[in-house]
Amino acid sequence: MISLVRARGLVAQLEAHTSGQAGHAERVAVYSVATGDRLGLPEEDLRDLRLAAMLHDIGKLSLPASLLAKTDPLSGDEIQILRSHVLLAREILGLELGAIRHHHERWDGSGYPDGLVGVQIPLSARILAVAEVYDSLVQDCDWRDAWDEDEARAEIERGAGTHFDPEVVRAFLEVERLIQPV
Repeated sequence: MISLVRARGLVAQLEAHTSGQAGHAERVAVYSVATGDRLGLPEEDLRDLRLAAMLHDIGKLSLPASLLAKTDPLSGDEIQILRSHVLLAREILGLELGAIRHHHERWDGSGYPDGLVGVQIPLSARILAVAEVYDSLVQDCDWRDAWDEDEARAEIERGAGTHFDPEVVRAFLEVERLIQPV
């Protein structure tokens, strides 16, 4: 497995390569681990989840910085290139982590890269999906202002059963208010 030191080094490279991503990986890791703990994951699984959460966007290191910084709507080709980050992570890390590969899958099967449905999606990826979307919503980015935390929570709730695993949403909402992200 990847060491925490190596993961932090890769995250620092990613943050330098991307615009507006400072702290995202660490906050997603904090949310993910708290949610996993609430769901009763064993300590070893929580350690693996933390690393996967920190590295979930690492495939973006292989994408052009100009694409990642683009504020105009993306073309169909650009969307496909951006989506490839979940597959490119394997090349950077030298191993396949299901949480990273599948964190853009959707509970209803409409996600990517494999169109997995429900519990076919690894639990770690289901947890990571909720944590990432929430953190992305409550942070400012180049193309929109941050959402209010209550609005973001409501959006996560609306996605239960379609975008997200309803049980993961429940656990996340139980712990999210208690978390002081970095």
